[in-house]
Amino acid sequence: MGEEQSLFVAEGRISEVDLLLLEEELGPGADRGTQGEVALPFREPSYVSIGEPVVTRLEPHEGIPAELARQFDEYEFHQVQLVCSFQAAAGCRFTRARFTTELVTESKDDGGRAVASQAIAYDLFPQLLEEARTITIASQRWGMDLSFGFEPVEATVTLPSRESTEEQIRYTSRVEAFDLRGTRPAWRFIRTEQREISGPQRLFMVVRKPRDTVVRASFGLTATAQFMLGGHGFTPADLVMLFRSRRRSGELTDQPSTALC
Repeated sequence: MGEEQSLFVAEGRISEVDLLLLEEELGPGADRGTQGEVALPFREPSYVSIGEPVVTRLEPHEGIPAELARQFDEYEFHQVQLVCSFQAAAGCRFTRARFTTELVTESKDDGGRAVASQAIAYDLFPQLLEEARTITIASQRWGMDLSFGFEPVEATVTLPSRESTEEQIRYTSRVEAFDLRGTRPAWRFIRTEQREISGPQRLFMVVRKPRDTVVRASFGLTATAQFMLGGHGFTPADLVMLFRSRRRSGELTDQPSTALC
C-alpha cells in the first residue's frame, strides 16, 4: 500500500445490489458457488489507504512573495503532504476515485471561543494533470466538377476525390483538484488509456490558518471499480468501504480524521 505509514485502511467491496446486476451481465451460463453466489473475482476486495500527513511549518524568509509576506502577522502557513493508495482486486481496475479533506478550525484554548476566520487550502498540488493522446482524423475531399459544352451536347466530368489525414492532440484529465482557497479541498482521479489508478498518490497543499488556532482534518475516499473477465469489461460499480484506524487498535470509522496543524 506504499512506503508511507498508513493512517487508515479500508477494504472496498461492491454492494449486493451491484452483485446481482453483475450476475445478470454474466448470463445464465456463469459459474456460481455452492450457495448461488456470483463467481470470483466479484467478491474479492480492493484496498485503499490514507497515509499519515507530513506537516511542515513555513516561516517568512527573504525572497518570499509580497502577497504571502503581508499575511504572516495574522496567519500561519503549513505545507501538508497527503498520500492515498489504491490496490485493485485481481481482475479488477479502478475507473474513478475521489479523495477529500475537510479542514476544521478550532481555538487553541478549547474554551468554545468562536474563530473569526477558518483555515483554507491556500494552494494545492497537483491542480490538474492531463494525458496527451494523438489521434488521426481522416477527411474526404471531393474532386472538382468540370463542365464541357459542345453544341448541342453538354457533359460534366467529376475529378476523382482525395482522402487526407491529419493528426490532432487531445488531452484527458487524470487528476483534478477542487476547492482551492476553500475549506474542503479534494482531488479526483480518472483512469486513462495510458495510466491506471494504482499505487500511492502523493498530494500537497499549503494550509493557511489564523494564529492561535488548531486545524483538524476529516478525510474521505471513494472509488468506482470495473471488473474484467475474458476481455469483457463489466459495468463500473461504486465500492462500499469502512475504514479501520491503524492508531486506535483497529477502530472502525466511516469518517477518518486526525489533528493536522
